[in-house]
Amino acid sequence: MNDYFDISVDRVNKPWRPLAKGVVKPQESLALGFLLATLGILLSAFVSLFCALVAAAAVFILFLYSWRLKRSGLPGNLAVAFLSALSIIYGGLASPNPPASLLPALYAFVVILGRELAKGLEDVQGDAAAGIRTVAVVHGPRAAVLASAAVLLTLVAMSPLPALLLGYGPGYLAVALLGVDMPVVYALALLAKAPLANAWRATRVLKISLLMGLVAFLLG
Repeated sequence: MNDYFDISVDRVNKPWRPLAKGVVKPQESLALGFLLATLGILLSAFVSLFCALVAAAAVFILFLYSWRLKRSGLPGNLAVAFLSALSIIYGGLASPNPPASLLPALYAFVVILGRELAKGLEDVQGDAAAGIRTVAVVHGPRAAVLASAAVLLTLVAMSPLPALLLGYGPGYLAVALLGVDMPVVYALALLAKAPLANAWRATRVLKISLLMGLVAFLLG
């Protein structure tokens, strides 16, 4: 669905994608998107009715994001971060203790929001041509870097709190500091040096922080 609505943008930013390249027809992409979304909701019903409702809500928000919210800038960034956090909560719904998923979901929200703000630096040219109002397009690359840094440094400040306040063990703290915080600092250093040239690399580094954050919570 996202690629369907992004064909014109991808022809500028990412011409190698299947729809932009013409390998897949737009109507085929849209049909497959709806088919997979429907199957996902039906499969989630085997876990519980509540999971099916959450999945349906996620599909609805994903559609809104692809159709409209992505072009709105910050609201689109918040939608992506919320959906990423919701995936952790969704998994927690199948566990004996669903509230335990809330804290890692919060951390995922912060990481993804910071990454989405930085990701706008990758596609400034195509986004501006398509009228997508990212922070980088509306306020400039420096503003996008500062916004991303403010969010991600908040995550760094939060990372010791589960160990200090909630009794998470040393395994959590070690992985959080080395696997989450260090990649965040490195990614921000890349962005500070050359926002546009290093944006792609920095956002890929931030994926490490997301993965290692999940590992840290599992160990903790």
